[in-house]
Amino acid sequence: MPPTDRQLDELDLALLAHLVADARATMADLGRSVGLSRTAVLARVQRLERAGVIRGYRADVVLPGDAAAHRARVGIVIRTADVAGYVRRLGVLPGVTDIETVTGEYDVMVLVTAPSAGELDAVLDGIQGWRETVRTTTWVVLTRYR
Repeated sequence: MPPTDRQLDELDLALLAHLVADARATMADLGRSVGLSRTAVLARVQRLERAGVIRGYRADVVLPGDAAAHRARVGIVIRTADVAGYVRRLGVLPGVTDIETVTGEYDVMVLVTAPSAGELDAVLDGIQGWRETVRTTTWVVLTRYR
């Protein structure tokens, strides 16, 4: 569902900011934070959900021994007429997610996660070794805030 065409007011924005910080906050907690009753907050949150502004809630889970301790954003410049085929190849590499074609200096941006630096490096070496890959730039994530 596309986001609402209705303008968000300051209360909506405050509620959204609190939900981004803590998606598990109760309606009562949210109400206290913005000065509304639980019922009024519930109505606003449900309206924002229906309008597609709130698209969902998620758990950010890291299992012991399965942590993607290393994360990197990779900008890729490619030379191929078959961009869809290139993207499909990226999609089967271990740890490659969030594949996006973009405008600007790069053609494709991806997120690569791996449990070790060596495994991250192997994925990056694989991408760089493809004949369609002209150049890559990698930004290793130091701290993730959300």
